[in-house]
Amino acid sequence: MPVRFLTMVNNNDILPANDPHLLLAQKIGKALPDLDRLKDTDDPLLNLLFSYRKNLQDRFDPVDTSTVWDSIKAEINSETQAKIFHLSPAIKRYAIAAAVLIAVFIGSFVYQNLSGPELIAESFGSIQQVELADGSLVKLRPYSKLYEQSLSSTRAEYRLQGEAYFEVTYKPDRMFSVTTSRAKVEVLGTKFILSDWGNASNVFLREGRIQFEALSTMNSIILEPGQSSTVDEQAESPALSDQDETVYTDWLAEQLVFQNQPVHDVFSELEQHFNIQITWPASINEETLTGTVQLDDFDSVLRDLELVLGGAFTQTGTGEYRFNPGS
Repeated sequence: MPVRFLTMVNNNDILPANDPHLLLAQKIGKALPDLDRLKDTDDPLLNLLFSYRKNLQDRFDPVDTSTVWDSIKAEINSETQAKIFHLSPAIKRYAIAAAVLIAVFIGSFVYQNLSGPELIAESFGSIQQVELADGSLVKLRPYSKLYEQSLSSTRAEYRLQGEAYFEVTYKPDRMFSVTTSRAKVEVLGTKFILSDWGNASNVFLREGRIQFEALSTMNSIILEPGQSSTVDEQAESPALSDQDETVYTDWLAEQLVFQNQPVHDVFSELEQHFNIQITWPASINEETLTGTVQLDDFDSVLRDLELVLGGAFTQTGTGEYRFNPGS
């Protein structure tokens, strides 16, 4: 339920717009409910809150916001000799307002960590490998996230954002599954690549046998080694595709391999791999690309595509680009 605050103030006590207490409260308010947006905020209190991510569930069950807040406040006091709480009367009401909003932040933070899947691995500008509790190995493509949804002796359930290569340890009495925004893979033990970007979920099976299901309809197919499948916005059932293995495994070797790929698919893959946004005119949507691009240097990738497509990329903002054909 949305939380609204109404504050009565004395005009003589109004703080400057750049007051750190007000800015902190504003950042928290704007970020809710997507709390991960605050990860890069250079604030000692927020950094401390995020350091609690992995142990909140064990320490506070059931969730008690006041208990969490008292614990964090005590730890801050011990680290800063309580300077953070020595406030002048003029700003006290604003600090209290910020503290209330932070308490709401903590409550939402705890709720999200207890009710939703736990983030167990995240990659940024490079491929990251993580070993799961059962010995399975996962290689995360840059700017991807892996969440643990449920773990028991009979089921291991994960959620993926981005793309990853899985080497699943075989356990005949346990089902291993990975869910994306559109599809679900279920296996006993196998090697596969799963992606969720560009308005579609794609899977390629290297070894073993998997079931690939469209979440919207629960229709599924069984894949054998060497087969791939796609679930997109219009799919009622997963569709088999005939792409070569290198199209799916290319990023593991720091390459992009295209085989008659539509331009919009190429751009979508670049957006995922480099954490950028690309816009382009609809006039080039029907064009396709075939070839290989090295991923070791972002500027070189853009220059290569400019030559092939006959145009130019223009940076329009932080991490934002537009391709202009014929430039």
